[in-house]
Amino acid sequence: MRFYVSGGPENTQRVAEINEALAHNGHIITAPSVMAGTGYDALLEAAYKKVFSVTDADFVLLLLPGSYETHVELGLALASRNNKRIVLWSETGNEYADGAAACAFYHHTAVERRSGSFEELLEMLLTL
Repeated sequence: MRFYVSGGPENTQRVAEINEALAHNGHIITAPSVMAGTGYDALLEAAYKKVFSVTDADFVLLLLPGSYETHVELGLALASRNNKRIVLWSETGNEYADGAAACAFYHHTAVERRSGSFEELLEMLLTL
């Protein structure tokens, strides 16, 4: 399975752990979700790589809370969802609450919303 994992800055270590665990189980990382370098050229290259990486993945996992980039990645995953599994994960589930601050795309029928401990998430991922 080809996979893409991303999350906000506070989840950088968790993203790395998931990438390592899935790759160890024989899955293919479409691209690391971290950007190398700074400046216009680095941003341009990162943008192209991230678009390709998200659209090329069979499985997209986004760890919440995310950043504005996480929401763009969710949009890309939804727009290219042919046979793609899209999972959002939150430790608390607070991000899924209804109300003025709710993100409508978290509630799209193509999106699986999960919450729980990081250990539970890893256990679920190891069954893929």
